[in-house]
Amino acid sequence: MRVLIAYEESHRVYRDAIQSVIRALRPHVEVEVADLGALEAEVERLDPHLVVSSRPNTVDPGGRAAWYKLSHEPGQESATCLDGQRSESHNPGLEELLRIIDQTEELVHTGRDLTGC
Repeated sequence: MRVLIAYEESHRVYRDAIQSVIRALRPHVEVEVADLGALEAEVERLDPHLVVSSRPNTVDPGGRAAWYKLSHEPGQESATCLDGQRSESHNPGLEELLRIIDQTEELVHTGRDLTGC
């Protein structure tokens, strides 16, 4: 299971904190970080199952199993896409991120062709 976390350089600490939490609580998950300016190249290079970013998927529409637009601003909506199913949430917590990782991993383990986000 591969996760890519991408945020603006100005939110590097936020990005790195998310990476640390995932590595601590889901140590079997491969986690990489990228600056938003390098997002397209990193998606192509890593082929992640889940992208966690401050932006929606404009890099590879329909090509990811999951994409989580996790807003770093409490007043902005966050949006989830899992295997083509979309939902929004307001100010999600850590439990929501872990749930999305777990659900993405379950999808990956089905072995079927996953796209849609």
